[in-house]
Amino acid sequence: MFKKLLAAAGVGGAEVETELFTPGVQPGGVVEGVIRLRGGNVGQDISRIAVEFVTRVEQEYEDHEGVRDMGFGWTHVYGPLHLPAGAPAEFRFGARAPLETPITFYNGRHLPGTVVSVRTVVEIQGAVDAADTDPIGVGALPAQHIVLEALERLGFHLRSADVEAGHIRDSPQQLPFYQEIEFSGSPNYPQLNQLEVTFIATEHGMNVVLEADKRGTWFAEGSDVFDSLWVDYATLGHRDWAGELHHRVVGMTSRH
Repeated sequence: MFKKLLAAAGVGGAEVETELFTPGVQPGGVVEGVIRLRGGNVGQDISRIAVEFVTRVEQEYEDHEGVRDMGFGWTHVYGPLHLPAGAPAEFRFGARAPLETPITFYNGRHLPGTVVSVRTVVEIQGAVDAADTDPIGVGALPAQHIVLEALERLGFHLRSADVEAGHIRDSPQQLPFYQEIEFSGSPNYPQLNQLEVTFIATEHGMNVVLEADKRGTWFAEGSDVFDSLWVDYATLGHRDWAGELHHRVVGMTSRH
């Protein structure tokens, strides 16, 4: 659907529409599409046309929690230019999804709680900027798929995912947020209420951060326990990941 670009004088302005040729992508992949402009009743000067990815991020404040849409992975498409009245214009683009882009699909299933979109931004001199937003599916990388599948083999049940503002300490994280994928507890590890996994992907490998909610006992209160491991893409198929993760989870259950 075309979105109106308001003209400075209050009369009919230009319109924008974005068509994505790529309905789905993996982190690090390229989303291709075309941006179509149609001039309104008056000519307009456009400072620039760009696209970015957007996701919904949870943020903690001093007295409350909030949710907001946060843009990332900005790609310049064209500009500046003058769009004459009534004139059409088209601009093809390819936007690379950052490797830390939150995933929305795993093993053919949607991850409830995470949404990613492509937003077209048209900046107009002396007028209201316009944005046309289109949702897109982001599938798990092979390394992410293997780790998630291994956790399910250990009896954990994938429940939901969210994106939180902040940084994981001692990780190669670049974006100002990270995704947490939440699993309910496994009957094989009754000491844990739930398990959360965060992926920080890079070009050659991936940092996997595990956070477990450990049940309390008569002798100790419940607590959050953490562990992390590095997945090298070059050796991805040569390790027993279910065995590796079992070893890590057992170690987490024994901590205080």
